[in-house]
Amino acid sequence: MAVEKEYMVVIGGANVDIRGRVLKDIAWNSSNPAQIKTSPGGVARNIAENLARLGKKTFLLTAVGDDFAGRKLLEETELHGVNVKRVKGCCCKNTGTYLAFLDQSGDLVLGISDMDVLRTIDSNFIESQEDILKKAITVIADTNLEPAALETIGRMKESFGFSLVLETVSVAKAPRAIPLLGGTSILATNREEFRAILPVPLETIEDLNGAGEKILALGVDVLLLKMGPEGFYVHSREGGFHCPAVNVNIRDATGAGDSLVAAFVAGSEKGWSLEDCSQFGQKAAKLTLQALGSVSPEITPGLLEEGKE
Repeated sequence: MAVEKEYMVVIGGANVDIRGRVLKDIAWNSSNPAQIKTSPGGVARNIAENLARLGKKTFLLTAVGDDFAGRKLLEETELHGVNVKRVKGCCCKNTGTYLAFLDQSGDLVLGISDMDVLRTIDSNFIESQEDILKKAITVIADTNLEPAALETIGRMKESFGFSLVLETVSVAKAPRAIPLLGGTSILATNREEFRAILPVPLETIEDLNGAGEKILALGVDVLLLKMGPEGFYVHSREGGFHCPAVNVNIRDATGAGDSLVAAFVAGSEKGWSLEDCSQFGQKAAKLTLQALGSVSPEITPGLLEEGKE
């Protein structure tokens, strides 16, 4: 008997985001007046919250410390509809923390993270979630995970037949995606992270088309390349296209890429064209750029029901 597919499962980083946005030009090697905000964050956690806000039944598989920050993080994530019952609690680790330094316009200048707790999301833990993964429509994994854990997800994909979305979270960790490219439905990355996988030029539209063809030759179905102020680029077997950035007054850029990925995947799961998925992703990213926090409260099931622009 075929197993009914029910869930979106997101596996990877969950952490406390601390964002400082300077009020004037940055004075290096000195204290700067700033606005400092704290909120739930982490690539996988942000994507999971966006999916849940869009009405998708979503499990988050991650690890947090047995501390106040971890309990608060799970409480706030569950409040927005994410199932956190399988999150691993670690008594000997601190909950992950991400510090983001933003310039006056809200763009990221420097990010630093302590994600050591995620080392506990190992192959044994992934295998212990077999009952959930069997029922997964789509699994979104970020490269905060250790290579062995990612490889286990790849093997389980072959067994259970879910779609696999990979999100590369940093230049240092992006190469962890390489062994899984042959079974990846969507690779979500940015220029710098892409170059850590394939060192190719990514400046002109010809460069982007060439890079898209190269990554598809490795087995990826769709490339979603985030380019910050220049928007993003999408490439599939039908070719590639560039989506310019929307004109918006940025309050905080943190999490905008995660909302783009979540909305793009949600549209794809509904069977939309890549152009329509891209428009929907733009809409979600725009709402997040205008929000103070990693996820916009205006991302709701109604947004998905409204559908395409």
